[in-house]
Amino acid sequence: MSRRTALKVGAAGLIPWLLSGSALSQVKLGNRGHNLVVIFLRGGSDGLNMMVPYADDNYYKARPSVGIAANKVEKLNDYFGLHPSLKPFKSWYEKGELCLTPAVGSQDRTRSHFEAMLAMERGTATGHSGTANGWLARYLTMTQSEQDGPLRSVAWADTMPDSLQGAPAPLVVQSVTDFRLDADAEFVRNLGTMYKNGDDSLVHRAGELTLDALKKIEQLDPKNYKPSGGAVYADDYLGKGLKEVSALIKSKLGLEIACLETTGWDTHFAQGADTGIHANNLASVANNVNAFLNDLGESRKETTVVIMTEFGRRIGENASLGTDHGRASVMMVFNGVNGGKIDGAWPGIGKDQVDEVGDLKPVNDYREILTKHLSPKMPEIAKVWG
Repeated sequence: MSRRTALKVGAAGLIPWLLSGSALSQVKLGNRGHNLVVIFLRGGSDGLNMMVPYADDNYYKARPSVGIAANKVEKLNDYFGLHPSLKPFKSWYEKGELCLTPAVGSQDRTRSHFEAMLAMERGTATGHSGTANGWLARYLTMTQSEQDGPLRSVAWADTMPDSLQGAPAPLVVQSVTDFRLDADAEFVRNLGTMYKNGDDSLVHRAGELTLDALKKIEQLDPKNYKPSGGAVYADDYLGKGLKEVSALIKSKLGLEIACLETTGWDTHFAQGADTGIHANNLASVANNVNAFLNDLGESRKETTVVIMTEFGRRIGENASLGTDHGRASVMMVFNGVNGGKIDGAWPGIGKDQVDEVGDLKPVNDYREILTKHLSPKMPEIAKVWG
């Protein structure tokens, strides 16, 4: 391998897999049994406008401008309804594939984005726990095997999310097209010939498997991938990421954990109600996740999707027609448990029901909610919390 080729391979994150002792035998061309897709809404999404308590007069008194009118919500029962931008989710709820939990949060009281996100991604009560690695990293470490491939955990992000900090060989990409053997055609052809004409030893067989894996990864080019089930993804960051996650899951290349994120949820100013900044952000999430679920087809049975955010917003709107940092928000889980239900406790938003500063109480601990939904198919999840 020339130095130029080695640099190309290294840039793709493949040096450890091509040069480590038994790495070639460790590429897993199969499915581990279950997939987890975590979508983090960074900035603190307003849970009270995601899952609207439209039957509560306290909601409209506190939100004369940003409240969602009762005749516009997608009603789930006689008290709660979805924001109109989340309309695509109502059908999944009615089919029993979506569980909604209100008043979800951690014990963090700082109302700091950094601290609240750190708590949830490290899997701890607060951001000051001292825990060095993430909850997904602990799960991946606890369940790792010699057959794990380089695509077991992938984050579509600019930097490694804290939930994967400390994980064994996580991959961070802008696109799966970043992960390929970008070497000279002659070099790749020679590799193929060498392993094809080799003996039946473990190394030669593993070499064939590795080249086969790389070939399949290259075929996952988003420009060539055709979604199924009439799915239409938006041409935005989340849509492109979910499209690639679906391609990886259906190609059975060993993906188990996928982390995606969106920003722009810190709506202090001009938040809007059924239209505006928050409504547009929710529409992107709803339409792209809806496309993803339809695209997965039968693979949806093997996939759980979690939508979470670090905290919610204050009950009352501010003078800038937005909402400031609160504590509790909403968690949405597709293909978890209790699908088709609103699960968890609801403390209420009346004067005598809120916390000491007037916020919605986080009566549903995010760790308990995740354990409840994930442990039936990923039992080790119950052991990862700090």
